[in-house]
Amino acid sequence: MKYQIDDSYRDDIPSAVLYRQTMDHYPKSAIGCFIISDVWDEEALIELKEKSEAWFLVGLQIDDSEFKRLDIIEGVIRCQPNEVDKVIRVLDVNSASTIIGIDVVDIKSLFEYGNSFQFIQASTTGESISKSVKAATQQLVSQFIKARHAKRLLVTIESIESPSLEVFSYISEAVEALLSNDAYIYYSSRITDEPDCFCLKALYAEE
Repeated sequence: MKYQIDDSYRDDIPSAVLYRQTMDHYPKSAIGCFIISDVWDEEALIELKEKSEAWFLVGLQIDDSEFKRLDIIEGVIRCQPNEVDKVIRVLDVNSASTIIGIDVVDIKSLFEYGNSFQFIQASTTGESISKSVKAATQQLVSQFIKARHAKRLLVTIESIESPSLEVFSYISEAVEALLSNDAYIYYSSRITDEPDCFCLKALYAEE
């Protein structure tokens, strides 16, 4: 592997945790996430990384507040305030429970490409699985117009059951047809407890 992590990052430790400055203690994680507008300074981030033993830090940009880029931060993800928990769920790859999976090394590799990422999502409910897959896929693809030249992309599939090979093929073909041939795409999937819900979530590197 290009990157190695030590034994402290075992399967029972979350890949990603959202940290707040008001926490009494920082639980362990591989990816330390924080909301930029919470006004973390460099000293506070260094302390966060040390106490959480995080392999690397990722900032979540939920507004237009200015933020000084620091070397200690691996990358920034732009999302809406109500999407924060969903971003953490995408990054917490240790909790994935289906046949399509990645690990924290892949997430590290994703952030090696660029510093700024965008979060997008698409979901459908109350449809048959075939209709849900097609509708959610088209919704997601329509949001990729600005991402045609993205070189790194992570797509997560969430459904009540593990996606079949046919479902995965449909989604991957639709996504890959829109991007350039040299784009590198990571896929993961997880089970959701929301009945009749099919959801696609993605992170892509902004140019």
